[in-house]
Amino acid sequence: MSCLRRRKPRLSRICAALAALYAGSELAALKAAGFTGQVPVGGKVIQGLISTLQSNWEWLIATGVGLVLVVVAGLMMFGSQRAPDHLFRVITGVLMILVVIPAILA
Repeated sequence: MSCLRRRKPRLSRICAALAALYAGSELAALKAAGFTGQVPVGGKVIQGLISTLQSNWEWLIATGVGLVLVVVAGLMMFGSQRAPDHLFRVITGVLMILVVIPAILA
């Protein structure tokens, strides 16, 4: 057991050193490629394009979810027995998109 106790701190130090070397090499590669950390000429145009596309995408998603909820509400009003299943699937999908996937990617 004492052998394992001595190896854990050494192993963690080695892993930390390897991670630092890897991160340093990535940064050195970016600097060698000419990365200065400043916005390049014409960068505002690209930023405006991305902002426009993002807002269009958000409106598209909101419209789609709204239409799906209207259809499911109509199914519920006309007495469909499967309407609650559809509603819970839509709610689960929206929660996955808004909460779980960004949490996994973060």
